[in-house]
Amino acid sequence: MNAKRLLALVVLLTTMGSLAGCGRTFLIGRDQEIQIGREAAEDFERRNPVDRTSERARWMARIGNRVAEAAQPPEYPYEFVLVREDVNNAFALPGGPIYVYDGLIDTLEADEDRVAWVCGHEITHVRQQHAIQRVERAMGAQLLIQWLLGGATERDIATAVAGLSIQAYSRSNEFEADRLGVRFAAEAGYDPTAAIPVLDTFRELQGRDPSDFEILFHSHPGSTDRRDAVIEFIEENEYQGRYYP
Repeated sequence: MNAKRLLALVVLLTTMGSLAGCGRTFLIGRDQEIQIGREAAEDFERRNPVDRTSERARWMARIGNRVAEAAQPPEYPYEFVLVREDVNNAFALPGGPIYVYDGLIDTLEADEDRVAWVCGHEITHVRQQHAIQRVERAMGAQLLIQWLLGGATERDIATAVAGLSIQAYSRSNEFEADRLGVRFAAEAGYDPTAAIPVLDTFRELQGRDPSDFEILFHSHPGSTDRRDAVIEFIEENEYQGRYYP
């Protein structure tokens, strides 16, 4: 490595350290973020039974798109895809792809307001760059070195995203996704208080079905604290609905 590249590497690694935990990306730009998400989505969909055409898939996508319109800006090419598996899960990839599983919709009784909050929660992980920040935290140094050496591509990054998509978000990320999910659902015309029965359902799953809970909450840790924080947010914003007086 020549002296110029070495200096660039030192500067960028120093920058990486100074930006850690500050809630912004340091390596991956918006266009790259979207491309990485698309390629990761292609990889996921080659291995999983996704559905865009059934009545339920189109119903879920309509809800998600309506909530996404309330979440702009910044603008991402959101896409809401149904996964035909009896699993209680939903997750977002960087840049816009969001997957909701059949099993979760069944557990939530196919209630539009509840599904809207789930979509709003996942939208927040994209919009606030939680998903791509997690990729950078996990792989930033390695990819940064490869990138400077000309050896890393967006495909290399995207290949690693699938494994990261089920890892836990930080506590602050989850609380922000819960709150903004309420706001976006309300602005889209859905019942913002529906977040409460969803979180109640999560808590029930924890006690009733440990295997289901492990799958869902590996990426979405549930707690009474989250429920209390949502209620506090609902009260502060004077939201009204069926599930909270």
